[in-house]
Amino acid sequence: MTRKGLVREVSREEALVCPVDGNECDSCEARHACLSLSGGKDKNTDFWMPNDIGASPGDLVELELRSSASLTIIASTFLLPVFLLFAGYLFMMNGTDFQRALGAGAGLVAGIVSAVVINKRLGTRKGYNMQMTKILERAESNPTGRDYKELEGNNDD
Repeated sequence: MTRKGLVREVSREEALVCPVDGNECDSCEARHACLSLSGGKDKNTDFWMPNDIGASPGDLVELELRSSASLTIIASTFLLPVFLLFAGYLFMMNGTDFQRALGAGAGLVAGIVSAVVINKRLGTRKGYNMQMTKILERAESNPTGRDYKELEGNNDD
């Protein structure tokens, strides 16, 4: 998943980035997971990230969540709870209908709790956070000083 961001501030080796193209997130399966792992609470929240490409304040950059990280997040968030739901059902296969339903419910709850724990732990690993991959437009090339609100308005075209 890639998206654009505007560098607001640079401090040491990190940059405060504001996502500017939230519309792309609306169609992504991992939209909630990727930004929450990067520290953003919603798609239009600024968050700090490593500045490995030397971006400056005002630069428009490309942000990316690696495909392997995205697939791991999706698998742990969606597939693990479903797998544990079926495992709980199969574990109670010889019981009554109520016991099978209880086993499936317990498996689902265990899967959801496991998914939350796994996603929080993945968020602490560098490879599972969004990263700046390239500078799309340098701040010097835009003497008018385009800001976040102007960029956000251009997405309606």
